[in-house]
Amino acid sequence: MSDPERELVGKRLGFAWKNFEDQQAIIRAADLKAGYLVTFLLFFGASTIPLGKEVLPRLRWATGAEAFASGLYAITYLVFAVGFVWALYLISHVLTPRTARHHAKPSAGKELLYYEHVARYSESAAYYEAITKASLEEMLRSVTDQVYELATICKVKVDSLRAFSQAFKVTLVAWFVSTGAGFWIMTWMK
Repeated sequence: MSDPERELVGKRLGFAWKNFEDQQAIIRAADLKAGYLVTFLLFFGASTIPLGKEVLPRLRWATGAEAFASGLYAITYLVFAVGFVWALYLISHVLTPRTARHHAKPSAGKELLYYEHVARYSESAAYYEAITKASLEEMLRSVTDQVYELATICKVKVDSLRAFSQAFKVTLVAWFVSTGAGFWIMTWMK
């Protein structure tokens, strides 16, 4: 390989590595956001259940105001419960660890980045030997394969986080309304 070709491959390797680092940062950010949001979701769930135990037995349907408050509470409580379960399901897709799909069966000396592939080497010396024998093109291929893996992981996580965000908004609105209606019912239905 000539010096200009080696320099070009080195630049490509640097570009691919920057992309690799960016993908990892996006995945970490998605995981962090999911962790924060699931905490809020669990708070909303934990605060809704005790209120529901108090309010549900006190629902009244005799007068128009009672029927309105009771119906509003029952509907928003149901929307909250469904939204809560759906949001937990979606957030689990963000927080679930992923395994390699692009290269499930690595070639010896070719897959040098993914942790499961590295762990398949018998010992650290074998991995070191694979790295020292790898050409620049093989290193570039290993990095680009890993960037592709990370991009597919990132897409699933970000798509699930977006869907969770929509479910979270619906759940949050239902929580506010059901909590307000629940306290209203608790005050005038004593």
